[in-house]
Amino acid sequence: MIDFYIGLSSGLKGSLIITSFLMIATTMIGLKVKKMELSDVPSGITLMTVNFVDGINDMLKGFFKVHWRKFAPYLMTILLFLAFANTASLIGFTAPLSNISVALGFSLLAFLSIQFSALFIKSPKQRMKDLAEPHPAFLVINLVGEMSTPFAMGLRLFGNLLSGGIMALMVFGAVDIAADAMVDLFSGLLGDIAGGFIRFIGVGIGVFIHAIFDIFFGLVQAYVYFMLLTIFLSMAVED
Repeated sequence: MIDFYIGLSSGLKGSLIITSFLMIATTMIGLKVKKMELSDVPSGITLMTVNFVDGINDMLKGFFKVHWRKFAPYLMTILLFLAFANTASLIGFTAPLSNISVALGFSLLAFLSIQFSALFIKSPKQRMKDLAEPHPAFLVINLVGEMSTPFAMGLRLFGNLLSGGIMALMVFGAVDIAADAMVDLFSGLLGDIAGGFIRFIGVGIGVFIHAIFDIFFGLVQAYVYFMLLTIFLSMAVED
């Protein structure tokens, strides 16, 4: 088991760690909520969890007329995992979605969840009718769209994290080049002071960049994927 874990890529290791953490945390919070009486007032992390679940449920009711209860746990799990996965680099882990296999796994997950949900909630005959709208001649085009959309959703996650990392590396590289140029331009103590000052500024720039790419963009991408999957699922299962 240990050899299997060691042989994994850093992205897959991060994915397993985040999954394990979320399983333990949600189980502990769920048991705590289950033991509460109706007269108890939640506080702390329990209050945050209750408000989060209520907010997501209210949002999903706007998309699913009937079946929101069936999909709420699944969609909340996706949102929580992506929120933690996209910000994992803040605590030293490699972002799982920076691994193309994890991103393609999310594409496959989205495709299968949409298709199987539509087949089980609706009949296979009705699903084929939906795919053949507005005319049977559009069946092939609609099938291509059903496959390409989830694929693009997974690649969107991968591409945004990859581009953010590349831009951060470019900025860090530019700061390092500027610091070396100052050392070469001003010889002796003055050059060391100038180079150190540039690197000191680079630390502040690094904090700003990580705040943008790891927190803001990471959470935005998690929410965008969650919303897209919600929309496509609701379109597939609701009349």
